[in-house]
Amino acid sequence: MIKFLFSSLFLFNYLFAYTFSEVKEFEKKNGTLKSIPFYKELVKKNDTNAMFHLATIYIQGKEIQKNINKAKELLEKASDLNHNKSSYVLGKLYLSKKTHFYNLKKAYNSFVKAANNNYAPAQNMVGQFLVNGIAVEKDYKLAVKLFEEASKQNFIEAQCNLAFMYASGKGVFPNFGRAHVFAKKGKELGNKRCIKVWNDFNLAKYPEDKGWKFNFYTKPSN
Repeated sequence: MIKFLFSSLFLFNYLFAYTFSEVKEFEKKNGTLKSIPFYKELVKKNDTNAMFHLATIYIQGKEIQKNINKAKELLEKASDLNHNKSSYVLGKLYLSKKTHFYNLKKAYNSFVKAANNNYAPAQNMVGQFLVNGIAVEKDYKLAVKLFEEASKQNFIEAQCNLAFMYASGKGVFPNFGRAHVFAKKGKELGNKRCIKVWNDFNLAKYPEDKGWKFNFYTKPSN
């Protein structure tokens, strides 16, 4: 009886006093399955990190059966609380034709939510929607602006997309030298998008644009 009471008190304290970081450490030592009840308690406290992490557990089926429905519910809840990664992954879920959630408009809106919070991956994704006219009308200028915002955060994929915009003259005046600058780092890192733009427009033959005359953008960091 005493042992039972001690165990119950320990569990009570663990569930209601531990932080997300501490439960993550518990998971490393004891496994995902044993950590799930603790994550669920943190979810009740509106811990968005716990919501997102538990959602990824359900998506991956790590030590448990996959459950996309539960994952979606958690991502929606975290997204409503402005957790950018959750909004982004929720958008990716809506993009997947492998689920019954496939909905381009909802995907776009979910990406926009995170993009409005200056989340670089989402800004880059919304830019791609605008370039290709997916779920919305094409808007090259707005796409360039979003790629720029993500690029300033050193998001390589956005720099590759900017390279394409400058090389093709979509939303900006064509500038192969500037396209060279934006594609160079990604190409060196092996980014497929940057490599394709580099090769398709033969950017190697154009010298880097070192003017950077416009004040709306700062040269990307190396």
